[in-house]
Amino acid sequence: MKLLILGNHTCGNRGDSAILRGLIDAITTLDDSIHVDVMSRYPVSSAWLLGRPVLGDGLYKQMKRYNNAAGLVGRVKKVLRRKYQHHVLVAKASNTGRLRNIAIPQGFIDFVKSLQEYDAIIQVGGSFFVDLYGVTQFEHALCSFMARKPVYMVGHSVGPFQEPQFNQLANYVFGHAKSLILRETVSLALMKQSQIDTSKVEQGVDTAWLVAQHEEDFVPGYAVKHWLGVVERKRTVAITLRELAPFDKRLGTTQEAYEKAFAEVVNRTIEQGYQVLALSTCTGIDSYNKDDRMVALNIRQYITQPDDYHVVMDELNDLEMGKIFAACELTVGTRLHSAIISMNFGTPAIAITYEHKSAGIMQQLVMPEMAIDIRQLLDGSLQGVVADVLGQLPAINQRLTAAVSAERANGMNMVRSVLERVKEEK
Repeated sequence: MKLLILGNHTCGNRGDSAILRGLIDAITTLDDSIHVDVMSRYPVSSAWLLGRPVLGDGLYKQMKRYNNAAGLVGRVKKVLRRKYQHHVLVAKASNTGRLRNIAIPQGFIDFVKSLQEYDAIIQVGGSFFVDLYGVTQFEHALCSFMARKPVYMVGHSVGPFQEPQFNQLANYVFGHAKSLILRETVSLALMKQSQIDTSKVEQGVDTAWLVAQHEEDFVPGYAVKHWLGVVERKRTVAITLRELAPFDKRLGTTQEAYEKAFAEVVNRTIEQGYQVLALSTCTGIDSYNKDDRMVALNIRQYITQPDDYHVVMDELNDLEMGKIFAACELTVGTRLHSAIISMNFGTPAIAITYEHKSAGIMQQLVMPEMAIDIRQLLDGSLQGVVADVLGQLPAINQRLTAAVSAERANGMNMVRSVLERVKEEK
Protein backbone atom coordinates (compact mmCIF):
# COMPACT_ATOMS: atom_id res chain seq x y z
CA MET A 1 0.00 0.00 0.00
CA LYS A 2 1.25 3.46 -0.89
CA LEU A 3 -0.01 6.62 0.80
CA LEU A 4 0.66 10.31 0.18
CA ILE A 5 0.44 12.75 3.06
CA LEU A 6 -0.15 16.27 1.84
CA GLY A 7 -1.43 19.60 3.11
CA ASN A 8 1.37 20.03 5.64
CA HIS A 9 2.83 23.25 4.27
CA THR A 10 6.10 23.39 6.20
CA CYS A 11 8.02 21.89 9.08
CA GLY A 12 9.36 25.40 9.76
CA ASN A 13 6.24 25.47 11.90
CA ARG A 14 7.21 22.78 14.43
CA GLY A 15 3.55 22.28 15.25
CA ASP A 16 2.97 21.14 11.67
CA SER A 17 6.10 19.01 12.00
CA ALA A 18 4.77 17.31 15.14
CA ILE A 19 1.40 16.69 13.46
CA LEU A 20 3.20 15.08 10.53
CA ARG A 21 5.70 13.12 12.64
CA GLY A 22 2.94 11.75 14.87
CA LEU A 23 0.92 10.48 11.90
CA ILE A 24 3.98 8.83 10.35
CA ASP A 25 4.98 7.28 13.70
CA ALA A 26 1.49 5.85 14.12
CA ILE A 27 1.35 4.40 10.59
CA THR A 28 4.81 2.86 11.00
CA THR A 29 3.89 1.37 14.37
CA LEU A 30 0.69 -0.15 13.03
CA ASP A 31 2.10 -1.45 9.72
CA ASP A 32 5.71 -0.78 8.77
CA SER A 33 5.17 -2.32 5.32
CA ILE A 34 3.15 0.72 4.18
CA HIS A 35 5.05 3.10 1.91
CA VAL A 36 4.46 6.70 2.96
CA ASP A 37 5.44 9.76 0.94
CA VAL A 38 5.27 13.24 2.40
CA MET A 39 4.84 16.53 0.56
CA SER A 40 5.76 20.06 1.69
CA ARG A 41 6.14 23.54 0.27
CA TYR A 42 9.66 23.61 1.74
CA PRO A 43 11.04 20.11 1.16
CA VAL A 44 14.69 20.80 2.02
CA SER A 45 14.16 22.27 5.49
CA SER A 46 11.23 19.95 6.18
CA ALA A 47 13.36 16.91 5.37
CA TRP A 48 16.11 18.15 7.68
CA LEU A 49 13.74 18.89 10.56
CA LEU A 50 11.71 15.72 10.09
CA GLY A 51 14.69 13.44 9.46
CA ARG A 52 13.26 11.77 6.34
CA PRO A 53 12.85 12.52 2.60
CA VAL A 54 10.12 15.03 1.67
CA LEU A 55 8.67 15.75 -1.77
CA GLY A 56 8.15 19.28 -3.11
CA ASP A 57 4.59 20.58 -3.43
CA GLY A 58 3.74 21.07 -7.09
CA LEU A 59 0.72 23.27 -6.32
CA TYR A 60 2.91 25.65 -4.32
CA LYS A 61 5.26 25.95 -7.29
CA GLN A 62 2.23 26.75 -9.45
CA MET A 63 1.11 29.44 -7.00
CA LYS A 64 4.57 31.01 -6.95
CA ARG A 65 4.57 31.22 -10.75
CA TYR A 66 1.29 33.12 -10.60
CA ASN A 67 2.46 35.43 -7.84
CA ASN A 68 5.74 36.18 -9.61
CA ALA A 69 4.13 36.93 -12.98
CA ALA A 70 5.03 40.46 -14.02
CA GLY A 71 3.02 43.23 -15.66
CA LEU A 72 -0.67 43.61 -16.37
CA VAL A 73 -1.07 40.01 -17.56
CA GLY A 74 0.43 38.77 -14.30
CA ARG A 75 -1.91 40.90 -12.19
CA VAL A 76 -4.92 39.70 -14.18
CA LYS A 77 -3.88 36.08 -13.67
CA LYS A 78 -3.63 36.60 -9.91
CA VAL A 79 -7.08 38.19 -9.74
CA LEU A 80 -8.63 35.43 -11.85
CA ARG A 81 -6.98 32.76 -9.74
CA ARG A 82 -8.33 34.20 -6.49
CA LYS A 83 -11.85 34.73 -7.81
CA TYR A 84 -12.61 31.91 -10.22
CA GLN A 85 -10.08 29.11 -10.23
CA HIS A 86 -11.70 27.10 -7.45
CA HIS A 87 -15.01 27.10 -9.38
CA VAL A 88 -13.23 25.50 -12.34
CA LEU A 89 -11.52 22.93 -10.10
CA VAL A 90 -14.84 21.96 -8.51
CA ALA A 91 -16.41 21.57 -11.97
CA LYS A 92 -13.56 19.33 -13.09
CA ALA A 93 -13.58 17.33 -9.85
CA SER A 94 -17.33 16.74 -10.13
CA ASN A 95 -17.27 16.50 -13.96
CA THR A 96 -20.36 18.71 -14.15
CA GLY A 97 -21.19 22.13 -15.59
CA ARG A 98 -19.75 24.14 -18.43
CA LEU A 99 -16.72 25.25 -16.40
CA ARG A 100 -15.29 21.72 -16.57
CA ASN A 101 -14.29 22.47 -20.18
CA ILE A 102 -12.09 25.42 -19.20
CA ALA A 103 -8.37 24.69 -19.31
CA ILE A 104 -6.42 24.77 -16.06
CA PRO A 105 -2.71 25.59 -15.67
CA GLN A 106 -0.26 22.81 -16.50
CA GLY A 107 0.93 22.74 -12.89
CA PHE A 108 -2.45 21.44 -11.76
CA ILE A 109 -2.52 18.82 -14.53
CA ASP A 110 0.95 17.61 -13.57
CA PHE A 111 0.00 17.49 -9.90
CA VAL A 112 -3.12 15.42 -10.60
CA LYS A 113 -1.04 12.97 -12.68
CA SER A 114 1.47 12.62 -9.84
CA LEU A 115 -1.29 11.37 -7.53
CA GLN A 116 -2.06 8.34 -9.70
CA GLU A 117 0.59 6.13 -8.07
CA TYR A 118 -1.03 6.32 -4.61
CA ASP A 119 -3.76 4.17 -3.10
CA ALA A 120 -5.07 7.02 -0.98
CA ILE A 121 -4.38 10.62 -0.01
CA ILE A 122 -4.22 11.72 3.61
CA GLN A 123 -4.82 15.44 4.08
CA VAL A 124 -2.88 15.85 7.29
CA GLY A 125 -4.48 17.76 10.12
CA GLY A 126 -4.04 21.17 11.63
CA SER A 127 -5.92 24.41 11.34
CA PHE A 128 -5.62 24.98 7.58
CA PHE A 129 -9.30 25.25 6.67
CA VAL A 130 -9.81 28.68 8.20
CA ASP A 131 -11.77 31.39 6.36
CA LEU A 132 -9.00 33.94 6.90
CA TYR A 133 -6.58 31.67 5.00
CA GLY A 134 -8.74 31.65 1.86
CA VAL A 135 -10.08 29.11 -0.61
CA THR A 136 -6.70 28.00 -1.99
CA GLN A 137 -6.38 25.73 1.05
CA PHE A 138 -8.82 23.36 -0.68
CA GLU A 139 -6.81 22.91 -3.87
CA HIS A 140 -4.98 19.74 -2.75
CA ALA A 141 -8.26 18.03 -1.99
CA LEU A 142 -9.87 19.16 -5.26
CA CYS A 143 -6.92 17.82 -7.26
CA SER A 144 -7.18 14.54 -5.36
CA PHE A 145 -10.85 14.32 -6.34
CA MET A 146 -9.86 15.02 -9.95
CA ALA A 147 -7.40 12.11 -9.72
CA ARG A 148 -10.27 9.95 -8.39
CA LYS A 149 -8.30 9.15 -5.24
CA PRO A 150 -9.90 8.61 -1.82
CA VAL A 151 -9.16 11.49 0.54
CA TYR A 152 -8.99 11.08 4.31
CA MET A 153 -8.73 14.31 6.31
CA VAL A 154 -7.13 13.33 9.61
CA GLY A 155 -6.98 15.37 12.82
CA HIS A 156 -8.37 18.74 11.71
CA SER A 157 -9.84 21.87 13.20
CA VAL A 158 -12.05 23.75 10.72
CA GLY A 159 -13.70 27.15 10.59
CA PRO A 160 -14.76 29.79 11.40
CA PHE A 161 -17.08 30.05 8.41
CA GLN A 162 -17.71 33.74 7.83
CA GLU A 163 -17.02 34.07 4.10
CA PRO A 164 -19.57 32.81 1.53
CA GLN A 165 -17.13 31.50 -1.10
CA PHE A 166 -15.08 29.72 1.55
CA ASN A 167 -18.24 28.16 2.99
CA GLN A 168 -19.40 26.98 -0.43
CA LEU A 169 -16.10 25.26 -1.11
CA ALA A 170 -15.87 23.79 2.41
CA ASN A 171 -19.32 22.32 1.96
CA TYR A 172 -18.26 20.59 -1.26
CA VAL A 173 -14.85 19.34 -0.12
CA PHE A 174 -15.91 18.11 3.32
CA GLY A 175 -18.90 16.37 1.79
CA HIS A 176 -16.83 14.52 -0.82
CA ALA A 177 -13.89 13.38 1.31
CA LYS A 178 -14.01 9.79 2.53
CA SER A 179 -13.86 11.19 6.05
CA LEU A 180 -13.22 14.45 7.87
CA ILE A 181 -11.76 13.46 11.23
CA LEU A 182 -11.86 16.39 13.63
CA ARG A 183 -9.44 16.74 16.51
CA GLU A 184 -11.95 18.54 18.76
CA THR A 185 -15.71 19.15 18.98
CA VAL A 186 -15.87 22.95 18.71
CA SER A 187 -15.22 22.67 14.96
CA LEU A 188 -18.24 20.42 14.57
CA ALA A 189 -20.41 22.98 16.32
CA LEU A 190 -19.14 25.68 13.94
CA MET A 191 -19.91 23.50 10.93
CA LYS A 192 -23.47 22.90 12.12
CA GLN A 193 -23.94 26.58 12.90
CA SER A 194 -22.93 27.53 9.35
CA GLN A 195 -24.77 24.62 7.73
CA ILE A 196 -21.61 22.98 6.39
CA ASP A 197 -21.97 19.33 5.36
CA THR A 198 -21.16 17.12 8.39
CA SER A 199 -22.03 13.76 6.83
CA LYS A 200 -18.40 12.63 6.68
CA VAL A 201 -17.36 13.97 10.09
CA GLU A 202 -15.77 11.64 12.63
CA GLN A 203 -14.28 12.43 16.01
CA GLY A 204 -10.54 11.96 16.37
CA VAL A 205 -7.47 13.56 17.90
CA ASP A 206 -4.58 15.80 16.93
CA THR A 207 -1.91 13.52 15.51
CA ALA A 208 0.85 15.40 17.36
CA TRP A 209 -0.19 13.31 20.38
CA LEU A 210 1.12 10.28 18.48
CA VAL A 211 4.75 11.41 18.30
CA ALA A 212 6.86 8.64 19.82
CA GLN A 213 9.61 9.47 22.29
CA HIS A 214 12.28 8.01 19.92
CA GLU A 215 14.50 7.22 22.90
CA GLU A 216 16.35 4.50 21.00
CA ASP A 217 17.61 6.80 18.23
CA PHE A 218 17.54 10.27 19.79
CA VAL A 219 21.00 11.78 20.16
CA PRO A 220 20.87 15.30 21.66
CA GLY A 221 22.94 17.85 19.81
CA TYR A 222 24.97 20.68 21.30
CA ALA A 223 22.04 23.11 21.45
CA VAL A 224 19.76 20.66 23.27
CA LYS A 225 22.50 19.79 25.76
CA HIS A 226 23.12 23.49 26.37
CA TRP A 227 19.49 24.34 27.08
CA LEU A 228 18.97 21.26 29.23
CA GLY A 229 21.94 22.47 31.24
CA VAL A 230 20.34 25.91 31.63
CA VAL A 231 17.06 24.35 32.78
CA GLU A 232 18.83 22.13 35.30
CA ARG A 233 20.24 25.18 37.11
CA LYS A 234 16.89 26.64 38.12
CA ARG A 235 13.17 25.83 38.06
CA THR A 236 11.97 26.83 34.58
CA VAL A 237 8.73 27.88 32.94
CA ALA A 238 8.72 27.65 29.14
CA ILE A 239 6.72 30.06 26.98
CA THR A 240 5.90 30.41 23.30
CA LEU A 241 4.87 33.61 21.53
CA ARG A 242 3.67 34.61 18.08
CA GLU A 243 2.66 37.44 15.81
CA LEU A 244 -1.09 37.69 16.30
CA ALA A 245 -1.83 38.66 12.70
CA PRO A 246 -4.13 37.83 10.98
CA PHE A 247 -6.13 37.25 14.17
CA ASP A 248 -5.38 40.58 15.88
CA LYS A 249 -8.21 42.47 14.17
CA ARG A 250 -10.74 39.73 14.87
CA LEU A 251 -9.60 39.78 18.52
CA GLY A 252 -9.76 43.56 18.73
CA THR A 253 -6.23 43.98 20.08
CA THR A 254 -2.71 44.87 18.95
CA GLN A 255 0.63 43.11 18.85
CA GLU A 256 2.08 45.66 21.27
CA ALA A 257 -0.67 45.09 23.84
CA TYR A 258 -0.16 41.32 23.60
CA GLU A 259 3.62 41.58 24.05
CA LYS A 260 3.39 43.92 27.04
CA ALA A 261 0.81 41.71 28.73
CA PHE A 262 2.92 38.60 28.18
CA ALA A 263 5.97 40.38 29.57
CA GLU A 264 4.05 40.96 32.80
CA VAL A 265 3.34 37.22 33.03
CA VAL A 266 7.07 36.63 32.64
CA ASN A 267 7.92 39.24 35.27
CA ARG A 268 5.57 37.76 37.85
CA THR A 269 6.82 34.23 37.14
CA ILE A 270 10.43 35.34 37.66
CA GLU A 271 9.41 37.08 40.91
CA GLN A 272 8.12 33.71 42.13
CA GLY A 273 11.64 32.27 41.81
CA TYR A 274 11.53 30.77 38.32
CA GLN A 275 13.48 31.47 35.16
CA VAL A 276 11.62 31.71 31.86
CA LEU A 277 12.70 30.03 28.63
CA ALA A 278 11.20 31.32 25.36
CA LEU A 279 11.04 28.55 22.76
CA SER A 280 9.70 29.09 19.25
CA THR A 281 7.70 26.60 17.23
CA CYS A 282 7.83 28.88 14.18
CA THR A 283 11.12 30.22 12.83
CA GLY A 284 12.23 31.80 9.58
CA ILE A 285 14.09 28.73 8.35
CA ASP A 286 14.00 28.32 4.55
CA SER A 287 12.12 31.62 4.10
CA TYR A 288 9.15 30.58 6.26
CA ASN A 289 7.17 33.77 6.85
CA LYS A 290 6.88 33.57 10.65
CA ASP A 291 9.66 33.83 13.21
CA ASP A 292 8.44 33.81 16.80
CA ARG A 293 11.98 34.39 18.06
CA MET A 294 11.65 38.02 17.00
CA VAL A 295 8.60 38.42 19.24
CA ALA A 296 10.49 36.75 22.10
CA LEU A 297 13.41 39.11 21.61
CA ASN A 298 11.14 42.14 21.42
CA ILE A 299 9.51 41.58 24.80
CA ARG A 300 12.91 41.53 26.49
CA GLN A 301 12.64 45.34 26.70
CA TYR A 302 9.74 44.91 29.16
CA ILE A 303 11.43 42.29 31.40
CA THR A 304 12.57 43.63 34.77
CA GLN A 305 15.07 40.80 35.47
CA PRO A 306 16.43 39.93 32.00
CA ASP A 307 19.09 37.55 33.40
CA ASP A 308 16.27 35.10 34.14
CA TYR A 309 14.70 35.41 30.69
CA HIS A 310 16.29 33.24 27.98
CA VAL A 311 15.43 33.24 24.28
CA VAL A 312 16.31 30.05 22.39
CA MET A 313 17.63 31.10 18.98
CA ASP A 314 18.64 27.62 17.79
CA GLU A 315 16.83 25.79 14.97
CA LEU A 316 15.39 22.87 16.93
CA ASN A 317 12.98 20.29 15.59
CA ASP A 318 9.81 19.30 17.43
CA LEU A 319 11.46 16.26 19.07
CA GLU A 320 14.30 18.38 20.43
CA MET A 321 11.79 20.93 21.72
CA GLY A 322 9.88 18.12 23.41
CA LYS A 323 12.97 17.03 25.31
CA ILE A 324 13.49 20.59 26.57
CA PHE A 325 9.82 21.07 27.48
CA ALA A 326 10.05 17.80 29.44
CA ALA A 327 12.70 19.33 31.71
CA CYS A 328 10.56 22.40 32.52
CA GLU A 329 7.91 22.76 35.22
CA LEU A 330 5.19 24.31 33.04
CA THR A 331 4.64 25.66 29.54
CA VAL A 332 2.55 28.76 28.78
CA GLY A 333 1.94 28.54 25.06
CA THR A 334 0.41 30.94 22.59
CA ARG A 335 1.16 28.34 19.93
CA LEU A 336 -1.22 25.41 20.46
CA HIS A 337 1.31 22.80 19.46
CA SER A 338 3.86 24.02 21.91
CA ALA A 339 1.28 23.06 24.54
CA ILE A 340 0.60 19.69 22.90
CA ILE A 341 4.30 18.88 22.47
CA SER A 342 4.92 19.87 26.08
CA MET A 343 2.09 17.73 27.44
CA ASN A 344 3.01 14.80 25.19
CA PHE A 345 6.46 14.89 26.78
CA GLY A 346 5.03 15.03 30.30
CA THR A 347 5.00 18.75 31.20
CA PRO A 348 1.63 20.46 31.79
CA ALA A 349 0.76 23.44 29.64
CA ILE A 350 -1.55 26.43 29.63
CA ALA A 351 -2.81 27.12 26.11
CA ILE A 352 -3.68 30.74 25.35
CA THR A 353 -6.69 30.64 23.04
CA TYR A 354 -6.93 33.05 20.12
CA GLU A 355 -8.80 30.48 17.96
CA HIS A 356 -11.37 27.90 18.98
CA LYS A 357 -8.93 25.04 18.36
CA SER A 358 -7.02 25.49 21.64
CA ALA A 359 -10.15 25.47 23.79
CA GLY A 360 -11.42 22.45 21.86
CA ILE A 361 -8.20 20.48 22.35
CA MET A 362 -8.19 21.13 26.10
CA GLN A 363 -11.87 20.23 26.38
CA GLN A 364 -11.18 16.93 24.64
CA LEU A 365 -8.28 16.34 27.03
CA VAL A 366 -10.75 16.86 29.91
CA MET A 367 -8.57 19.70 31.19
CA PRO A 368 -10.62 22.72 29.99
CA GLU A 369 -9.30 24.98 32.74
CA MET A 370 -5.86 24.87 31.08
CA ALA A 371 -7.19 26.77 28.05
CA ILE A 372 -7.14 30.49 28.85
CA ASP A 373 -8.75 33.07 26.61
CA ILE A 374 -6.30 35.65 25.30
CA ARG A 375 -8.44 38.37 26.91
CA GLN A 376 -7.32 37.01 30.29
CA LEU A 377 -3.76 37.62 29.18
CA LEU A 378 -4.60 41.15 28.08
CA ASP A 379 -6.45 42.09 31.29
CA GLY A 380 -3.69 40.72 33.53
CA SER A 381 -5.60 37.83 35.10
CA LEU A 382 -3.41 35.17 33.44
CA GLN A 383 -0.62 36.13 35.85
CA GLY A 384 -2.65 34.74 38.74
CA VAL A 385 -3.65 31.64 36.77
CA VAL A 386 -0.01 30.76 36.10
CA ALA A 387 0.84 31.26 39.79
CA ASP A 388 -2.07 29.02 40.83
CA VAL A 389 -1.11 26.26 38.38
CA LEU A 390 2.49 26.29 39.58
CA GLY A 391 1.16 25.69 43.08
CA GLN A 392 -0.90 22.67 41.98
CA LEU A 393 1.58 20.83 39.77
CA PRO A 394 1.55 17.40 41.51
CA ALA A 395 -2.23 17.01 41.10
CA ILE A 396 -2.19 18.41 37.56
CA ASN A 397 0.65 16.10 36.51
CA GLN A 398 -1.32 13.08 37.70
CA ARG A 399 -4.36 14.08 35.64
CA LEU A 400 -2.19 14.90 32.65
CA THR A 401 -0.58 11.46 32.50
CA ALA A 402 -3.97 9.73 32.33
CA ALA A 403 -5.39 12.25 29.83
CA VAL A 404 -2.47 12.01 27.39
CA SER A 405 -2.49 8.22 27.58
CA ALA A 406 -6.20 8.18 26.66
CA GLU A 407 -5.67 10.64 23.80
CA ARG A 408 -2.82 8.56 22.39
CA ALA A 409 -4.94 5.39 22.53
CA ASN A 410 -7.80 7.15 20.74
CA GLY A 411 -5.37 8.47 18.16
CA MET A 412 -3.93 5.05 17.38
CA ASN A 413 -7.46 3.70 16.91
CA MET A 414 -8.20 6.63 14.58
CA VAL A 415 -5.20 5.90 12.34
CA ARG A 416 -5.86 2.14 12.46
CA SER A 417 -9.41 2.74 11.23
CA VAL A 418 -8.18 4.82 8.27
CA LEU A 419 -5.61 2.22 7.25
CA GLU A 420 -8.17 -0.57 7.42
CA ARG A 421 -10.55 1.34 5.18
CA VAL A 422 -7.84 2.09 2.63
CA LYS A 423 -6.89 -1.60 2.52
CA GLU A 424 -10.52 -2.60 2.01
CA GLU A 425 -10.91 -0.17 -0.91
CA LYS A 426 -7.60 -1.05 -2.54
